[in-house]
Amino acid sequence: MNISLVSCCLEEGNLSYPLGAICIQSALAAAKINAEHLPFTLADDPFHAATKLANMKPQVVGLSVYLWNRAWMDRFTLALRAKIDDLVIFAGGPEASANPLSFDLSILDFLILGEGEEVVVQAISAIRAGKKPQGKGIVTTLDELSWAPSPELSGLPSPLLNHHADRFLKQGASVLWEMTRGCPFHCSFCFESRGQRSVRHFPLAQLEAELELLITKQVGEVYILDPTFNMDKQRTLTILGMLAERQSDIHFVFEIRAELLDSELADAFAQINCALQIGLQSSDQAVLKTANRRFDSKLFAKKISLLNARGIPFGLDLIIGLPNDTLSAFMKSVDYAVSLKPSNLDVFPLSLLPGTLVAEQANDFSITHLREAPYTIIESPSFPKKALQQAQVLKEALDLFFTKGQAGMWLQKLSEVVSLRPSAILLSFSSFLEAYLKRSGGKAEDLDIYLLQETFVRSLMTKLGLTQYEAAMLSFIELHQGIAFFHEYEESPVLQLSYSLDALSDFEHLSGDAFLKRYPKKTQEVLGITRDADGSLLFVPLE
Repeated sequence: MNISLVSCCLEEGNLSYPLGAICIQSALAAAKINAEHLPFTLADDPFHAATKLANMKPQVVGLSVYLWNRAWMDRFTLALRAKIDDLVIFAGGPEASANPLSFDLSILDFLILGEGEEVVVQAISAIRAGKKPQGKGIVTTLDELSWAPSPELSGLPSPLLNHHADRFLKQGASVLWEMTRGCPFHCSFCFESRGQRSVRHFPLAQLEAELELLITKQVGEVYILDPTFNMDKQRTLTILGMLAERQSDIHFVFEIRAELLDSELADAFAQINCALQIGLQSSDQAVLKTANRRFDSKLFAKKISLLNARGIPFGLDLIIGLPNDTLSAFMKSVDYAVSLKPSNLDVFPLSLLPGTLVAEQANDFSITHLREAPYTIIESPSFPKKALQQAQVLKEALDLFFTKGQAGMWLQKLSEVVSLRPSAILLSFSSFLEAYLKRSGGKAEDLDIYLLQETFVRSLMTKLGLTQYEAAMLSFIELHQGIAFFHEYEESPVLQLSYSLDALSDFEHLSGDAFLKRYPKKTQEVLGITRDADGSLLFVPLE
């Protein structure tokens, strides 16, 4: 029987790793069922993709459907069905599991709801035997929905170890590494807010073998799929110890819960090449209470300080438009997040994902949103359309000025020097950028962000009558821009500073006036950056 699995990732390159389809292919192979996997991206024309598959004359086609590829998959399915009518087509994946009623079973033969490895094998085995697929998680009519029971993870084949992922494990590639399924928390905006909240782990022996393969393949970056990697402290320490022992060049990205950090865990993270992503979402107590999240701003900041003290890069997530959220609350959340000095801030408008608590409560909170993927908020009583537009402007400024410009280590200091909140500075930058682009006729993506930041800061300090602090502030900014440049490109920048490194270290902790009193004279320095034998940074005088 000719069986094809179809995936569609966001784009070619580092975001192209179709884990769901690979897992299903691996499960079928373990059951002695061969399936061809056809990976596409959103850049591929769905009609041409359907033509390519039709020429292969498949008998059964499985679709791996996510929030981001739903529209592509819908067009692909219609095109494929028009070319081959005598064909079994089924869909699974997070989008099918969360929003089954939105699928058309006059076009599809059935849906797979829940974790699909075992039930897809069951369904395909039935088709091969000339029987109708049936059982929990196999939906042939929308009047009778059921979800597949969660499989025992130790019994699932590894798509890494059985080599079904090999074609995606290219040197320097970014891949997904699944360590855990499930989450103990029930945040209202997350898929995990419904159903069982058990946490299941893949065996440590399997993870150790998979790590060896990833190192052998020389992949560049690995995103760990575990929504709360530091939930089980001892397991976390064991895995981090395993990664540290191998000392590979792979960069690992973990999702963690800040409140669960302690010094021992922070020390362990500091031993490996990694970055952490942390869900803050909001700093407003009323907003977070509705979202089923507890939050203590002082405790959160204390835990984050463990990362900053060890130089561990981390990012924070924020959501625009949660129930009871307002523009003012969002701006305060931005200010709080910037004060923690993250390396990046990822901001998203609220998506009312089908199957989540917040989607079910949308009417209660009078939230209107898109009825199709990506289900984003349109407006709410506390966050009207105009306010959402302003929040989007602030998000875009964060993306460019803060995250792309790597301003995490100095924006808070600028805020103190000019006596403006970070959110106000970012909105001022947005207005500055609009005028700058209008004068120059250029595009934001083509600009040198570091030069743009310097030009803006000069303009802002002149406008506010604070030019006496300009040399210190710009030297402080250039120092951190140079460090960021070196980390990104492993090439030495040329730093032209108006004060010594010791002085700029003091500047971080002094007020502008106190700094000028301690350092009344400038000291011109030209420096480069290199690494010591132990990997620490060295600043080298340049002639």
